[in-house]
Amino acid sequence: MKITLSARSPVHIGTGQLYYTNEYVTSSNKSGMGFVSRIDQGKFVACLTEEQRDSFITQVDEAFQMTDFFKQNSLVPKDLRRYLAENLSGNHNPPEIRECIKTADVPFIPGSSLKGAIRTALLWWYAKDDSRFVGSIEQDLENDRNGKNKRFIGSRFVDQVFACNDPGKRADPKYDLLRFLQVSDCMPIEPNDKPSIESIVTYSLQNSGSLRPKNFQIYAECVNGTYSGSIGGLDQIKKVSNHREYPRLREKIRLLGMDHFSDTDAVSTHLERVISEWSRWCFSKEQALVRDDDTCLSYLQPVLSWLAESSHIRLGFGVGTLYQTMIGILEEQDPDLAVHLIDKYKLARGHTHESYFEGIDPPYPKSLEFTANGEPLGWLSCSFEG
Repeated sequence: MKITLSARSPVHIGTGQLYYTNEYVTSSNKSGMGFVSRIDQGKFVACLTEEQRDSFITQVDEAFQMTDFFKQNSLVPKDLRRYLAENLSGNHNPPEIRECIKTADVPFIPGSSLKGAIRTALLWWYAKDDSRFVGSIEQDLENDRNGKNKRFIGSRFVDQVFACNDPGKRADPKYDLLRFLQVSDCMPIEPNDKPSIESIVTYSLQNSGSLRPKNFQIYAECVNGTYSGSIGGLDQIKKVSNHREYPRLREKIRLLGMDHFSDTDAVSTHLERVISEWSRWCFSKEQALVRDDDTCLSYLQPVLSWLAESSHIRLGFGVGTLYQTMIGILEEQDPDLAVHLIDKYKLARGHTHESYFEGIDPPYPKSLEFTANGEPLGWLSCSFEG
């Protein structure tokens, strides 16, 4: 099955690493476009004279700017850089930059991130109509009397949704339905596409009920362009269909859109439809959060047209998590229980939630991220073929 992802807005999937002004050089072209050259430390040190090396060691500290050192010593960034990024952050020298994931300094979309989103979409598709979901959450909350294990809330239900082994046994990744989805990394169709440096602003719901930007900004490398990958492994389903270790496999393949073990051709259409529906549902939660904020409403406006024209998915930083999806489902099925969960684990500090017949107020989650240019994060058009 072929996957094609095209970024509609900046997408940041990070390595967890930061780099600073002593690791990059800024520049601009004749039209004023800014760039960041990430410097190869090995090449940099090797090219220095002994005098330059001594000068570098003397100067380097937290405030050191590699850009100034290059100018002082007539060094050429192009000769010593690992890669080039467009600087769209509005800050000529961002104090620290979150690195996006790359291979050989080429940005890509990790298969693990895509598979995680597929898993959450399938969970939503299943749980939204499952009468056992609320009871499972109630039991988890009852078992966690001290409120110390919020990360386990819902995990038992999730495990059972995808488990193909005997229901009396503990969940085991070996018997997880999605082990049959081998999702590759998605590589850029145009390898020369540059990442961009974006300034990301968090808007948080205030006690007044309005959204306000926090007084700090995050600088992050974001990917653009179109990416291609694949999903394999579905042929293995038929091979283990009669294996006694997978007694629930026949029941579980419905999650993948399959009616029988040979029905693998139906999976691509089903996944694309479920992901599209889930993305619209997630977006409706964000719309509810910004309903009284004209600025944020205008930032979300382009997404309406994107969702109307094709299937979309969201990945990376600034995107709702599995936990938020489960709370969203709970909000629709049992608003009182959703309020109890949010209050018990203090998931929305400073806000008192109330339940009503259509959901909870104020909405959850209580924050959104946009670029400083007013773009929502993480949106990609997606297609699954074959």
